[in-house]
Amino acid sequence: MRDLMRGFVWEEGGVFGGFVVALRDGQTTVWQIEPLGVLPEFRRRGIARRLMTEALAMMRTRGATGVRLGVIDGNTPAQTLYRSLGLVDYGGTALYERAPSGACQQPTLPAGHEELRLARFDWRTRYEMDQRIVPAGVQKFEAIAPGRYRTPLLMRALAPFFRTSVDHDILVRRVQDRVAVGRAGWSIAKSGKGKSSIRVCLDPAHADLAPYLVQRALYEVLSQRPNLPVHLFLPAWMPEVAGQAEAVGFVRKRTHKAMGMKL
Repeated sequence: MRDLMRGFVWEEGGVFGGFVVALRDGQTTVWQIEPLGVLPEFRRRGIARRLMTEALAMMRTRGATGVRLGVIDGNTPAQTLYRSLGLVDYGGTALYERAPSGACQQPTLPAGHEELRLARFDWRTRYEMDQRIVPAGVQKFEAIAPGRYRTPLLMRALAPFFRTSVDHDILVRRVQDRVAVGRAGWSIAKSGKGKSSIRVCLDPAHADLAPYLVQRALYEVLSQRPNLPVHLFLPAWMPEVAGQAEAVGFVRKRTHKAMGMKL
């Protein structure tokens, strides 16, 4: 809990000029910078570099072995700063959005597969699947370790009091050997306002499941909140899922580069 949110602020004469937030990735020794910001009138003075330098030093004293962050693709000054500090590009993510228009048919699960409900705190199933399918280049900076997937008991107890959406997750596995090859989930706002979201994770060796996973989740949110836009975040290493999302009306809104460094 002590490492849930740490960081530094830049202040001059009582004026708040910038900040950086750093947090531990679950119970691992990898940390994440999110976010870093400097007000326009304070820029080009090396403040962002100073904030990053202090954050990196703090993480080292806390036993960090690595750090990662996301930066909007096209933000050249930020990328230049991070690279000068030793961070390298290793991947990225994209945000897709579907406007509240049109329905989606409930898909049919391809033969040879079965669908199961995935419990909210079933960390082991997610961990074992990701350990097998996430590219090695990504795992180098994004720890696929139990400590990242387990939710501390205190957080589990507090979760119901802060939850603003109804969440549901499913797992798809091969019938012949019960190996998990994909999962999907959806979150629907309890208030009926804002946006819904879906999430998809797919073994690249089973690209034929992309239509089912995307349409399965989309069908659920549109059945309950057809008037809300739908968001979907996808890593760059799942192009088959991205293609299927675009086929059912999702539009890419922005992309982020993933950058990391070993400490």
